[in-house]
Amino acid sequence: MPYPEQLARKQKIVAHALKAYASLQDIEVPAVVASPKRLGYRGRVKLVARKGRAEIRAGLYLPGSHEVVDISSCPVHPEPVNRVVGYLKRQIERLGIAPYDERTDAGDVRYIDIRYSFFSREIVFTLVTRHPNLPAGQELARGLMRRFGYIAGVAQNINEDPGNVIWGARTRALAGRDTVIERIGEWKMRFPVGVFSQANPLTARKLYEKVRELAALGGNEIVLDVYCGVGPIALHLAPAAELIWGVDDSALAIATAKQNARMNGVANCRFFAADAAEKIADAGRALPRVDLAVVNPPRKGLQPDAASALLELAAPRIIYVSCNAETLARDLDKFIGYGWRAAALQPFDMFPQTDQVETVALLLRAD
Repeated sequence: MPYPEQLARKQKIVAHALKAYASLQDIEVPAVVASPKRLGYRGRVKLVARKGRAEIRAGLYLPGSHEVVDISSCPVHPEPVNRVVGYLKRQIERLGIAPYDERTDAGDVRYIDIRYSFFSREIVFTLVTRHPNLPAGQELARGLMRRFGYIAGVAQNINEDPGNVIWGARTRALAGRDTVIERIGEWKMRFPVGVFSQANPLTARKLYEKVRELAALGGNEIVLDVYCGVGPIALHLAPAAELIWGVDDSALAIATAKQNARMNGVANCRFFAADAAEKIADAGRALPRVDLAVVNPPRKGLQPDAASALLELAAPRIIYVSCNAETLARDLDKFIGYGWRAAALQPFDMFPQTDQVETVALLLRAD
């Protein structure tokens, strides 16, 4: 549909989710902040690899099924990504590398994960395989890097579990490096394969700037950044804070967050690989105070024990970043029931051409 209508529809999605709760009836939903790019915006692409009738398919499942629709030339992907995927499919077939067949648990390549940096114009991609041994894997990787000068590296992730989880525990380089560097605002961010990143770094910049605006830090605040990932929100808030604690349950994300802080010369951030609820409770005991808590949970929203720990922490301000309007509304209703109020809300279009919408909300604790 026309882009202005997409934005209006997403505004209604957020408003509809809020209307399900009596405590949220009076919250006004402003217009959705548009994405700087409507096509070619995805810096992160994840594709299922399967054998089709005529060729290998690299795409997505049809809703409610395991039938894969090929989208190897998708308009929301940057054009360099589409060129690489098309060539990759042909080379996999030429080298006799078998796509995975979940019905028989046979074959090798299960998924293709691609990171594209709009800053460096480089690609790092990962082949997720069923078995550790990938026949002709290094030949494939070296050939791709010779063909496309903007491919910085090719990795192999090994997932021997026949279930639907994409990533396995082991990753190894087939050629080049396993990290891209993206610039988001004034910050350079490392993103190795396997860590979470926003799919649209151009809208992510707008979102992080809004978080900084809502935080309204004066220089002496202590901030807790929960589900911090590789640290983009912490770095955006760091110049105006006294101290920031970031917590995430991914050890790789936390190791990368520490690298990102060092790379940008930021010295007032501490990052911890830990369970969210446990570290929130630890912050309440170890820190003299927490002036602001920022949470950016996955689609299912705050885990119940993390929400309880935040309620117990009783920070005067909470900024909630959400990719799911329904779980956002659920969690806002809970906090309002315990004495907070929703002071501001702003949706962003992180995913043009889809029905997905990202939202930032500010909660203030009533005196």
